[in-house]
Amino acid sequence: MAESKYGKYFLNELSPEQREKGFGKNPRFSVWTDNDIIQGSNCFSVMVMDEKSLSVFHGPHTHKDPEVLVAIGMNPEDPMDLGAELEMCMGKEMEVHKITRTTLVYIPANFLHAPFRVTRVDRPFIFIQSQYAGKMTETSYAKLIPEEEREGMIVLNLDGDDS
Repeated sequence: MAESKYGKYFLNELSPEQREKGFGKNPRFSVWTDNDIIQGSNCFSVMVMDEKSLSVFHGPHTHKDPEVLVAIGMNPEDPMDLGAELEMCMGKEMEVHKITRTTLVYIPANFLHAPFRVTRVDRPFIFIQSQYAGKMTETSYAKLIPEEEREGMIVLNLDGDDS
């Protein structure tokens, strides 16, 4: 965005330096920000999910701060139709929730959640993640998943200093 008094609050493209660190490295993010990119902002990302999302899943983990996940369908005739199926496990019991409609999931601080998987994609959908913190934190509990089932699993351990 052009330099102006309030232009710093508008983000539609990461600088080359921002694309070289943390989550900016992931080209699938349409938008990504945290306190390093926009001073004072929380962690926030937007991705367009498609069939490529079927090959990976995010392993079980917690965050120090609350998180909100939103899956939004892109069918203008029925915006509640996700056009995909997601699976989200919640709690130490790994209670399975199947998501096929536009859905928001609130995750309290220090709450065990995931694995999170995209199990079917009929058409792309928008996925938004926001953590109530200036920097991403995450503690992996990958060992809850049998080793032979971990292929394609995203595992992160972030302390909020270097996401």
